Amino acid sequence: MKFPALGVSIAALAAALAVIYVWPSKAPEHAADTAQNVRAKAVVSSASGSSESVSAAVDYKTLLAASSNFWDYAHKILPAAIAGNVDAQFYLSKVLERCSKDNKMYFQRRGVTLAEDQGLQWALQRHLSLDVAQAVYDRCHEFQDSDARDLGGADDWLARATAAGQPLAQTTTALKLFNQRALQSAQRAGGVPNPDAPPTIDSQQDSRELLRAAVKSRDPEVLFSIGEAQGYLDAPDPTVSQFAWWLVACERGLDCSANAEWVKIACANDPRCASFTDPSDLVRTLSGDDWNNVEQLAHEISTKLDAGQWDELIIGP
Repeated sequence: MKFPALGVSIAALAAALAVIYVWPSKAPEHAADTAQNVRAKAVVSSASGSSESVSAAVDYKTLLAASSNFWDYAHKILPAAIAGNVDAQFYLSKVLERCSKDNKMYFQRRGVTLAEDQGLQWALQRHLSLDVAQAVYDRCHEFQDSDARDLGGADDWLARATAAGQPLAQTTTALKLFNQRALQSAQRAGGVPNPDAPPTIDSQQDSRELLRAAVKSRDPEVLFSIGEAQGYLDAPDPTVSQFAWWLVACERGLDCSANAEWVKIACANDPRCASFTDPSDLVRTLSGDDWNNVEQLAHEISTKLDAGQWDELIIGP
């Protein structure tokens, strides 16, 4: 797998994606105003003290983007999640998992919870971004300092949203299952357990079927995640396929500009990223000599998406 000289690799991008809080793209097309959703919206409006009409759609992604405190955000959307709103369930699972991982990364050491100044010093010693560490503390520290049991578990909310057909939940679950099975295969081959392995997902769902269902939403985040999954699928050239799906996601509204948080993190050590102006610039740079093939495949994918030719896409049999 080859990459150009840009200071970014698939591993670096994966690490960058792990600290993303928000993907600013359009709301999923599946979120229709069903009676269940309207009831959930009414609960959220009541819980947050909002006077907005319950007929107005609640955009949980936008609410998350505007939030500087994920503890407050989680409690505001909890009633809607309990009421059965699948988007609220997904974003609640997202926030719970994100803060759990980030607190562990920045504000826990050898099982001990670190205070704000201790965590920042620990980040500095490891040459991690102090801005990111500070943002983690501001958004997530209350999950460590308070009893969060009333919020439920991230895996449970994700399972509910996945079972209900929420596209982002489906792709998240699919990637977790792909990764889990790969780790289990490696463990069996090596005969040594991995102490850092993520919690096991107790699911009999088929990862490919989840992706095939989710792609119908055409959500840019879903398309990007399908790109991440190409190494597990039957793509003739997983690298080209991955970048092609990423390019389609960028072209369809995913923020891939120099100002996007994940791009800033991925390109932290390369100043050229700051000059990116077109959504395709990062993918073009990553693709290097494969760019023409990536661009051609992206066009084919986009055409099939528009035509609803789901069986023609590189998602598996």
